[in-house]
Amino acid sequence: MKRLLTTMTMTALMVSGFSALPTQKAEAATTYKVKITADGVRVRTGPSTAYRVVGSVNSGQTFNYLGVSGSWTKISYGGTARYVSSTYAKKYSVTTSTKASSGFSRPASGPITQGYGGASGVYGYTFHNGIDIGAPTGTPVYASAGGTVITSRYYGAYGNHIMMKHTVNGVSYTTVYAHLNSRSVYVGQTIAKGTKIGTIGATGNAFGAHLHFEMHRGSYVYSGTYAANSVNPLNYFN
Repeated sequence: MKRLLTTMTMTALMVSGFSALPTQKAEAATTYKVKITADGVRVRTGPSTAYRVVGSVNSGQTFNYLGVSGSWTKISYGGTARYVSSTYAKKYSVTTSTKASSGFSRPASGPITQGYGGASGVYGYTFHNGIDIGAPTGTPVYASAGGTVITSRYYGAYGNHIMMKHTVNGVSYTTVYAHLNSRSVYVGQTIAKGTKIGTIGATGNAFGAHLHFEMHRGSYVYSGTYAANSVNPLNYFN
């Protein structure tokens, strides 16, 4: 009887152990593309017939969707942002699933040229809310974690910059990628960790090509004199 009880207990523990194993999670990334619905559709440099024609596309061809301006759809054509009439462009979504990676990773390769923390004030701030990664213009920049794009624009001291919202281990974070040479994502897009979102540049208030990268716990709150809700990214990379 004692042996039977021991066997039953071991069996229960094994079943309990297996049932407690977490299911493998995945990150879903949604991108948008455009399918051309007619032959001979003209591709222009801007969103009207007043802009120069730089080529033509035919029915069935697909391109990455970059946005819309009035009755014109913005596409990636030969690696450059161009426009086609929305009458002949059908937008559709593509969702891919990849194995989830926990935590954050370095968004670009290159040395740390300025760390997180106190600063001299020579550039207008006495606290550096992020880290700077030095690299040549055009070096790829990747999403540090899976999340949603909440900002993608050229504005102010950040120049070309992207902000993303993430939830990692139940905690909300906002990341900032600034001084970019180019941006390849748009607001509302869901991005998987490691997806290329732009390239390093020197736009805005930048002295030499580099990526200025910030992490904020919760929403974005900036201060040039203290940490506010920013955190040191180097403590989060895995």
